Amino acid sequence: MNKFLSLIITIVIANNVIAQEIKYMSVKQAIDYAMENNYEIINAGKDVESAGYQVKESTSIGLPQVNASVGYNDNIARPVMIIPDFNDPSKNMELQFGTKYDASLSASVSQILFSGEYLVGLQAARKYLEKTNADYFKNKVNVKQQVANSYYAALSAAEGLRVVDSTLVITSNLADETREVYKVGLAEETDVDQLDLLVSDLEASALYLKNQSIISHAYLNFFLGLSAADSVVLTDSMEDIIAYKHNSDLLVSPFYFGQNIDFMSLSRQKELTWLQVKLEKAAYMPSLSADLYYQTQAQRDSWNFFDNKGVWYSSSALGIKMQIPIFSSGQRRSKVKMAQIAYDQIGIMEKQLVTSLNLQYDAARNEYLNAYRVYENKQKNRKTAEKIYNKTTQKYVEGMASSLDLLNTHNQFLNAENAYINSALSLLKTGEDLEKILTKYE
Repeated sequence: MNKFLSLIITIVIANNVIAQEIKYMSVKQAIDYAMENNYEIINAGKDVESAGYQVKESTSIGLPQVNASVGYNDNIARPVMIIPDFNDPSKNMELQFGTKYDASLSASVSQILFSGEYLVGLQAARKYLEKTNADYFKNKVNVKQQVANSYYAALSAAEGLRVVDSTLVITSNLADETREVYKVGLAEETDVDQLDLLVSDLEASALYLKNQSIISHAYLNFFLGLSAADSVVLTDSMEDIIAYKHNSDLLVSPFYFGQNIDFMSLSRQKELTWLQVKLEKAAYMPSLSADLYYQTQAQRDSWNFFDNKGVWYSSSALGIKMQIPIFSSGQRRSKVKMAQIAYDQIGIMEKQLVTSLNLQYDAARNEYLNAYRVYENKQKNRKTAEKIYNKTTQKYVEGMASSLDLLNTHNQFLNAENAYINSALSLLKTGEDLEKILTKYE
């Protein structure tokens, strides 16, 4: 039984190892991977595909429509009509009309010759496809930012954990050494307690950062379209990404609202709204269509429809129909006015968006520049605090500094490290905001 249980456990562990996939990704590789596997992007791609078929559907409405039908009746109880007897008017006679069986074959072809609503509807379907493509691109821009920010969050958690873990090792060793020195009477109990307190705080910080790292990686996996069992190893560092972005053309790229994806998306919506105005106006125009109809019919008292001697009676018709709208009691006029108001509202939204985008660009650029200045300052403070902490640690080992001095410089060092990591994360996120608003619609 124990061997069987061990075998089951081994198989489960082996399956988990096989199911887990480890991927090594830079931030660029993560973004490229998300462009193919992110759930929102896949769904948005389906919307584009559906819009393409909608264009085909709208186009086919104006092409010939061909239909055929086959009919068959078995007149189980044929209707009876009572009429006066021709020989004796005082009596009635019963007559049954029709045959026991009848069958028919028919086909029809219809074609729109002219319809203003059809022409405008076809234009609207094509504009809708353009709007869907713009929305698809907008989804990709949003997902790019989500992936990048979750990547940066995972990097910051890993960096914080690295600092805490390395400090924890040093502090734990100091605590053990101080405890041994205290046992021989060369240190005070307060020194041991303070170092134990530092170790306890560092262990709590390490646990918190481990949880933050797990959460950050879970979000990254979600945005990448990976399962929870998959693992992503981050190959970029925060410093390398910051250096690359700052040395790119991020700060020198001109901003033109006409190429912004939000503006392009609203422009497509404005065009669709104008086509709605044209569609309502087209309801005033007459429409012209043609129909061709053909039918052949047979009636039998015995079931012999496939007998070559049987007679089939054919009929056909060609018709042209024009529908002329004359009076709708103001209904069409009201629809035109409502569509015009909706178009005017989009125009107001467009002006508002232009002003908003320019403000967003100025704010994003200034926030990035400010974040970079703060980052440089925190980077300098970090190095200084680390230098002070290392010197104080050495002095404490040599008996030239107290545990209180070590505690103060330790907290100063951790605060400086935390401030540096937060400033780096803030800089990367503001860089993504600036890059997003500078992204041009392709």
